[in-house]
Amino acid sequence: MFDVKDYVESDLGALLNIYRNAFRKASKKENLEEFKKSIENTLGKVLVLQNEIIGAIFLKPKDIEGDFKVAKLFITPKYQNKGLGYFILTHLKEEEQSIKNIELEVSSESLKAKKFCERMLKEI
Repeated sequence: MFDVKDYVESDLGALLNIYRNAFRKASKKENLEEFKKSIENTLGKVLVLQNEIIGAIFLKPKDIEGDFKVAKLFITPKYQNKGLGYFILTHLKEEEQSIKNIELEVSSESLKAKKFCERMLKEI
């Protein structure tokens, strides 16, 4: 089914394309260097289906107690609304012992992202 792997820099181009497609209005202006800078010093995980990258999550540590904040979370549009955002969030909480809490907020104008965050706040 789906695999979660650690982010590596060679994934960067594919991830930027997925990010741009997932957030068409908000992300068109972000270039490769800006995208790369936005995920520096994060814990990055990539969602893979049949050797194809279909999404990712990047978490920024907030403190040494294991609190993290979602810096970026995106899924290719073809696989959105199928529970994959929830899957990757819960996978991280279960598999990464350094993660105690994950803070999720949205400042995007994306209605989809806002609805997702509201739903996740109730479930995680």
